[in-house]
Amino acid sequence: MHNLTFILSSQEISNQDPKWNENIGAELIFWGIVRKLENGKPIKGIEYSAYPELAENLATRFALEAEKKFGDHKAQIIHRTGFVAVSQPSVVLQVGSCHSKVAYEISQWYLEKIKKLLPIWKKIVY
Repeated sequence: MHNLTFILSSQEISNQDPKWNENIGAELIFWGIVRKLENGKPIKGIEYSAYPELAENLATRFALEAEKKFGDHKAQIIHRTGFVAVSQPSVVLQVGSCHSKVAYEISQWYLEKIKKLLPIWKKIVY
């Protein structure tokens, strides 16, 4: 049993309320929002595509690695697929851990994994 909930969704992301256990003393929520400018040019949004099976397998590997690295914590990643308009969230990462410093470290660690390793691609729509 691992500590990560991973969701790919074509639906708009709403505020999520995961159930933490009694060891969780800090929660961080990161919202990745589609910004108006890309390389100085105005955009309409971003079209996201993914390889869901591989993304889920990698997310499970991340969770196992994170348990070894950070100990007891919980995390939830929700990433959009399809078109995401400017000012809308494309990714939400929620992390719960025993202390705030660890929650920040875990959040940064997961964000790097999401950006660099998950098979999720983006195409800018002008």
